Amino acid sequence: MREILWAVMPVYNEEASVARVLDEWVPCLRAATGAPFRLCALNDGSRDGTLAILKNLQGQYPELMIVDKHNSGHGQTCAAGYKKALQNKAQWVFQLDSDGQCDPAFFKRLWDARDTSPAVYGYRKKREDGFSRFLISRAVTLVTFFCTGIWVRDANVPYRLMRSDTLAPYINRIPADFRLVNILLAALQKKHHGIAWVDIVFRDRFGGTPSLKAFSFFRHGILLARQLRQFNDRASA
Repeated sequence: MREILWAVMPVYNEEASVARVLDEWVPCLRAATGAPFRLCALNDGSRDGTLAILKNLQGQYPELMIVDKHNSGHGQTCAAGYKKALQNKAQWVFQLDSDGQCDPAFFKRLWDARDTSPAVYGYRKKREDGFSRFLISRAVTLVTFFCTGIWVRDANVPYRLMRSDTLAPYINRIPADFRLVNILLAALQKKHHGIAWVDIVFRDRFGGTPSLKAFSFFRHGILLARQLRQFNDRASA
């Protein structure tokens, strides 16, 4: 039976968190959707025990699919998951992260809102992972606006439910070297389809350390601005 929903979860060195994330998210998705779904965990070249933990959990969670891939970063790993969901004709695609920051308590609100919008995003109204991360998410909104002219409230949020027709026209247009894929995708979805927002609380991590350090944001912000401008130039050529 074809899965109505595919949940795409990039995973990188999350041995301290990934089992707990699955333990709370699989029951949540079962209860909220009441329909077949697939949780696709994309192991992005983890160097710890993450892959072994995922394999051990497959017997417990038949909805779990593991894709073991070379390291390409969070953004391109999300893109690979989106493409796989589209190849398998998923009607809806949900993206979450594997570090425990995505609280399943809010998913039902997104799922219930799908009848009114083809793209429903969580808006991180409250972040429990530190003020610097709050500032970074707001800075991303400003950079995206200045480079594209499109205002997206929380462009890089890893808590988004998207109908397949809001993904298919754009995902193959995003360059293979574009680092922060979800930001560009959010701008395109906002421009062409609109985004409905649901307030969420973004928790602190269950464990481990983030792969993107707060102090490196300035460098990543410059790269983001350059890549957004390059994409705009190519699109308007």
